[in-house]
Amino acid sequence: MEDWFKVKKVADKTWAIHDKTQVACYLVEGEKKALLIDTCWGIGNLAELVQSITSLPVKVVITHGHPDHVCGAFQFSDLSISNEDKGMLNAFYNKQTRSQLFENRFKDQHPADFSKEKWINAELGNVSTIKEGDVFELGKRDLKVIAVPGHTPGSICLLDGENELLFSGDSVQTAPVLMHLDTSLLLSTYFDSIVHVCSFEEEYNKILPGHGKTPIDKTILNELIDGVSEILEGKLSGKSEQTFFGEGLVCRFNETSIIYDENHL
Repeated sequence: MEDWFKVKKVADKTWAIHDKTQVACYLVEGEKKALLIDTCWGIGNLAELVQSITSLPVKVVITHGHPDHVCGAFQFSDLSISNEDKGMLNAFYNKQTRSQLFENRFKDQHPADFSKEKWINAELGNVSTIKEGDVFELGKRDLKVIAVPGHTPGSICLLDGENELLFSGDSVQTAPVLMHLDTSLLLSTYFDSIVHVCSFEEEYNKILPGHGKTPIDKTILNELIDGVSEILEGKLSGKSEQTFFGEGLVCRFNETSIIYDENHL
């Protein structure tokens, strides 16, 4: 596990877990329960690692339905995701899809004790759906769901107001925010979503994202809002680049960047 995962304590009873592909998930403890936010690729034994950190019952919440966040969900029995992204989650538990993902992404990169067959044939446990305003009660620690449609239709953030933390998935991060994907909504929808997240800014100081540097200062949200606003107003245009996920227009700001589709504003 030490070769595949790196664990960093980022706040009281809060751990960032990065896998070897630099995808992050987070473990949060209350007094009675623990919450795992995202599950990475499921290539390493995340469940065993989580059990080595906490002895509390663990519930899993998924910030959005992309494979690098949901493919490890089979290692847990109690899962939650937005209704809008539930179909995406299920799609990445199709055996043919998982086989193709493995061949394209992990054929030559996985732990020695990894079982390709078990990963490809993995099945999901109980999946419930969540929405804006729902609260995960962990025992003297609550995390509230904030809907942030944009990167995917059902992307969410999780607000831990008492500890002034915002878990942002891929919606706010130093890594490029991908808004040129087939699963992305209009850039204007994403803009409305991050403005909505900013309306809670008095309740958090640090942002914990799915990729890139963690934690990050909440000022990065204003940077995204200002930049996306200028794109939508026609004051700023990105440079066309071919990315791993297809061609898009890249706008680089100070601490972050965004990749978008000019035909999907």
